[in-house]
Amino acid sequence: MRALRMTIMTGGQAVVAALRAHDVKVVFGMPGVHNLALYDALCDAPEIQHVVVRHEQAAGFAADGYARATGRPGVAITTAGPGATNALTAIAEAWSDSSPVVLIASHIESPYVEQERGFGHELRGQLDVFRTATRYRARPMHVREIVPRLADAFAEAQRGRPRPVIVQIPQDVLNGSAEVDVPEPAPVARPEAAASMVRAAAGILARAQRPAIYAGVGIHRAGGHAELLAVAELLDAPVFTTAQGKGAIPEDHPLAVGNRWTGEAELIKFLSESDVLLAVGTRFGATDTSQWQLRLPAAIIQIDADADELNRNVPAEVALEGDAKTVLSQLLRELEGHPVDRRASRRMEVEELRQSLDVTAASAWPEPMRFLRDLRAGLARDAILFCDSLVQYWAARHFPVFAPRSMHLPWTFGTLGSSLPMAIGAKVAFLDRQVVALCGDGALMFTLPELATAVQARANIVIVVCNDRGYGAMRMHQRRRFGRFIASDLATPDFAAVAEAFGARGLRVNSANELGPALEAALTDTRPVLIDVPLALDLPWR
Repeated sequence: MRALRMTIMTGGQAVVAALRAHDVKVVFGMPGVHNLALYDALCDAPEIQHVVVRHEQAAGFAADGYARATGRPGVAITTAGPGATNALTAIAEAWSDSSPVVLIASHIESPYVEQERGFGHELRGQLDVFRTATRYRARPMHVREIVPRLADAFAEAQRGRPRPVIVQIPQDVLNGSAEVDVPEPAPVARPEAAASMVRAAAGILARAQRPAIYAGVGIHRAGGHAELLAVAELLDAPVFTTAQGKGAIPEDHPLAVGNRWTGEAELIKFLSESDVLLAVGTRFGATDTSQWQLRLPAAIIQIDADADELNRNVPAEVALEGDAKTVLSQLLRELEGHPVDRRASRRMEVEELRQSLDVTAASAWPEPMRFLRDLRAGLARDAILFCDSLVQYWAARHFPVFAPRSMHLPWTFGTLGSSLPMAIGAKVAFLDRQVVALCGDGALMFTLPELATAVQARANIVIVVCNDRGYGAMRMHQRRRFGRFIASDLATPDFAAVAEAFGARGLRVNSANELGPALEAALTDTRPVLIDVPLALDLPWR
């Protein structure tokens, strides 16, 4: 790698130099006594925007939201001890959903690490706390080690299946000075699959009479949307998605089934009647397959960047390890040179099923379906939506997504309160796009102070709160299992008034049917806007 420069720097300046080298435009965090040398160095880096949060967990979530929306690593900064551990839940969420988050945490002075000598913010094994939630962990013990360890961290965050990483830097190392070399980062590898395996997969797909595609979050992480659509159109294959794969192709495309099939017997039957399934960037997880009770086609071709996920949950006739975008390009080239058997188009079946199920859902759940329809109608095609709590299950099935990386859910780890700070992270990246956080009142209380973060960062997001004055999902589950419930009613504040107190705009509607005009007003405001909507939800399946 070619050296960009070598000069005397403090440890804090070395961190900033590494961030510049990796073209980092924004970081999320808060200062503490152990990382002040890093913050002082950021004063001389106006090209790197710093978004100060109200809790370190929000720094991790905002970095994750930035990463999910952009496809680039998000960066969070915390101080030592509780500052670092406060971010752990957000880092675990990023691990669960394969998101490239780089956490830069400080620590006590290096001579006393792991000794429990009674220093403030001291935690023995602080780095080990993150072992199960990060791919890479490093603790530079000298200023000259900072840049190479951060280079390793950025590379590991983006290698294959994206994962979060942590670099923990002791206070004296950030404060110290040394001659530092800042090399140019190596390009991110996009590995191909074995050519022989690609040929085998292409042969199976070319002979298939009823092929289908199943796309997961891996398609978004790889950015292989154009290649996926080209393969789908060449094969005339319906595209099913996981909840996190929504938007893999526009959901108004004639081949788009989306994710609502997971709750509809007719669409499950439609999937099972396919003779070959091309699975891209999905691990067939328990949540997405009803604990593997889902009826799948007999032949499965699986593409995944993580070799450990190939054949883990379902057996694949052909397993292709590699970057989804790259492997789809390989497959497309092979298919274009391969005679594809003539087959009856399935587009009419897809359209008839979609229309039938739309009518059925609107009849079964008129209020939530109108709410989602009004939300979709009021937003631009490329609006970015973050969800958490019970409403995410409704959005996953019934909110159409038209643009890549424009709908995000904490689907597996399922952290309540993540949508607000994640939305801030995305809005900072995309100032010209609409960004919405859709959550419940109970979930919002987890991270409500981050409204102040949004105001200070001039991140004019819209927060839509489905307010049933409690933990509605817990009420529902307790009633179904035991016929009664406890600890699920909440004394919630006047959210609109709280928003105004933070310097945002607060709106309150009397029913979910009034969302449309409120949303229109919110989207024209230059401030963050919170819309309080009275809406109680059940699960969106029959």
